[in-house]
Amino acid sequence: MKRTLAISDIHGYADAFEILLKASKFNQYKDQLIMLGDYSGNGGKNHETFQIVHKHVESGAIALIGNHEQRLIDHHKKDDLHLHEWNSFLSQLHYWFENDCYLFVHAGVRPGISLEKQNVSDMISIRETFHHSCFTHFNKTIIFGHTPPTYRLGARIGELWEKENKIGIDTGANHGHYLSLVDLTNRTQYKIHVKERTPIKIDF
Repeated sequence: MKRTLAISDIHGYADAFEILLKASKFNQYKDQLIMLGDYSGNGGKNHETFQIVHKHVESGAIALIGNHEQRLIDHHKKDDLHLHEWNSFLSQLHYWFENDCYLFVHAGVRPGISLEKQNVSDMISIRETFHHSCFTHFNKTIIFGHTPPTYRLGARIGELWEKENKIGIDTGANHGHYLSLVDLTNRTQYKIHVKERTPIKIDF
């Protein structure tokens, strides 16, 4: 059975990303991988993370733009010697992706507005207005990152946040906590503390 796997806010933790893919037994020919943005950050291996993202996109994975990528695109930042080399690739990525069951977006969407008319700045940066609204008119569960549930949404450290038809999957890697890869098909979370090497598998 083809699985739908999602990950967000990798933030330069390339090693942790690859450990999670291995733990989940990710198969590029059988599974659909969706990456929700913010590939660079405090993990430090930003160039390596972009290489992994690019490799998987070439093999059929979906990569979305986060607010970190948008800053690179808009300002052509060269403070990291390698990151500006990725501007062309990042500019080709989309702000959202949907399948039959899910809508994937980096930060969220604004209520009362159709998907096609959403402002891209909301899609990569919105928080409370999205978190506290209901989106049953989309008839899909919205998978998002950007906001670590631990800090802003009341979940415990390393946990996903789920409310109504929304699931938050940023478990705080950029803050020194966990990176999570979520198997939506089987409702399984693979997570790893960014300072450890052993992943944890739990159901949610």
